[in-house]
Amino acid sequence: MSNKIEQHPRVIITGASTGIGRGLALLLAEKYKAHLVLTARSQGDLESAAEQVVSLGGKAEVVAGDIAADGMVDSLVEKCITTYGGVDIVVNNAGMAIPGKFENLTMSDWRRLFEVNFFTPLALTYAALPHLKKSKAGKIVNVSSVAGKIAFPGSVSYCSSKFALTALSEGLAAEIGNEVDVITVCPGWVRTEFFEKNAVAGQKNPTMIAERNDLSGALMKHVLSISTKQCASDIEKALAKGGSHELILTLPGQFAERLHGVAPGLMRFIARGIPAEFPEKK
Repeated sequence: MSNKIEQHPRVIITGASTGIGRGLALLLAEKYKAHLVLTARSQGDLESAAEQVVSLGGKAEVVAGDIAADGMVDSLVEKCITTYGGVDIVVNNAGMAIPGKFENLTMSDWRRLFEVNFFTPLALTYAALPHLKKSKAGKIVNVSSVAGKIAFPGSVSYCSSKFALTALSEGLAAEIGNEVDVITVCPGWVRTEFFEKNAVAGQKNPTMIAERNDLSGALMKHVLSISTKQCASDIEKALAKGGSHELILTLPGQFAERLHGVAPGLMRFIARGIPAEFPEKK
């Protein structure tokens, strides 16, 4: 399938209150006057995003709550159908992380992480798929991560959940790609609120590093990471092009992914040098 995105697409975006989800919502509203269903936990941030969408010529309905709560994904699909008459695009963007050493994580941590990062996108895909197949240009966007291609110390649970999402997305592209476009997005460092929300150490937080007035800050801002706006633009271009794609975003992400493909042993050696945890500064 290679249908291009049309005007007034009917779109469900999870994790839409901030970061990549919000940036993509605003871009789709601006370029395509999209009709959006936005969800996240923060009612205030969602309403703010919806106001911006409307100011850009789009429409927005908000559904605040835990994306992994019982019945949530069904309510999102139902909201999109009853309000807009169908579903054209689903963006599985909501995600979370629980940083730290493997030994310090509990089974409850793992279950929660997989519930948000994998099983919710899976459930939303099942719920929306019959309607996406009816669309003239049905599309699924799964926001995974470079950590869904390469595993790193201190992020074993997050990487595992994103590996699963990457596999789901690539498998769907192979299986249903002639009916629905499937776009797999694997960002590297994107300067969003994600890192602060998930208590990621400052030494691993690109947003904080990019604010420094030194060489490391300049490198992070201009070379090692990308802005939310740039990430949303890259996703929109893939949607506009039509067809199923995999996007590896940021130069370090692309380099690491390719190095892992041609020299996995070397990439594992490099990864072992990354600290699982950073000591707190006093």
